[in-house]
Amino acid sequence: MYASSETAAPSAAARARQARQQFDLGLAFYRKHQWKTAARHFSDAVRASGRDHNRYHLYLSYQGLCQVCSGDISGLNLCRRAAALETLHSRVLVNLALAEMKLGHRKRACSAVKIGLSIDPLDPNLLRLRERMGVRRTPVLPFLKREHLLNRLLGRYTWQRLHAIQ
Repeated sequence: MYASSETAAPSAAARARQARQQFDLGLAFYRKHQWKTAARHFSDAVRASGRDHNRYHLYLSYQGLCQVCSGDISGLNLCRRAAALETLHSRVLVNLALAEMKLGHRKRACSAVKIGLSIDPLDPNLLRLRERMGVRRTPVLPFLKREHLLNRLLGRYTWQRLHAIQ
């Protein structure tokens, strides 16, 4: 016996279309900073698309970012999971960097931006993020931690000397 078309699972194209509609709705709420509503729509897009869909990681990263913005830090794990396997959409790395920055993880945010720029060196969002975060100089004594007293004192001294010359 064959299942009727009403009870059959939706086709891959129909699921992809549904996922895209939910994603578009999520983006509309994301732009309005309505994080929880946006996260729900992105979650629906994730479920509709399935793990083998080429935009799955993008949908997942937006869901995670919205969760972080709404105060749910577990969203960071979604962003990290999405970024770990992403090789196509640099926006996934932008979302990870934004989530990391929101939670005060500057070093991880810098790493996400660097990886994102390796995917798309001209991505304007990544370039803007890199500029906004600033670039640190390497520590004067690289074998010591950046926070070590000697690195801090020597760094200040060399910074002042560098800017006094210019």
